[in-house]
Amino acid sequence: FDERNVPIMASGRDVRNGIVNVVKAVGCICIMCSLLSPFDYVPFGKSNAGEFHESIVAGDYLDVRHLGNCFAIAVLFQQALALGDAGVGCFVQIILGYKVRQSMRNPMLEATSPSDFWGKRWNVLVHAVMKRGVYKPVRMYGSSTVASLAVFAASGLFHEWLVHA
Repeated sequence: FDERNVPIMASGRDVRNGIVNVVKAVGCICIMCSLLSPFDYVPFGKSNAGEFHESIVAGDYLDVRHLGNCFAIAVLFQQALALGDAGVGCFVQIILGYKVRQSMRNPMLEATSPSDFWGKRWNVLVHAVMKRGVYKPVRMYGSSTVASLAVFAASGLFHEWLVHA
């Protein structure tokens, strides 16, 4: 939306960029699945981290194999989110003609710091909503630390709602 709250229409360039984002996400997922599937999606080998119901020690979670496997799956998961984001965005631009913002900006591989990861690359739409809806109102009455903790709590509640709804 522009400053008058009117939707911005997508240009031909915006639509082409959307299609390119979909193709890139599909390509990344295909490459990652091709690389991971021969290893049963455990490229760094099995570890003793176990299943959710099994008891383990903290050292099992810190095993290099377990951390490597988690990172590989996290990158695959992020690419799946990027594909969903790009696919819906491309659909909206082609069918409805409205310009959309890219929500995922390859945070797993291009972020240069935690601030860059969470603030500019990972789900920037939710970041903007949390900033406007939680951080700024709380910041008016408290410190930045209190406002940050409020955003952390709101994000945690939102994720719990998503997982358990």
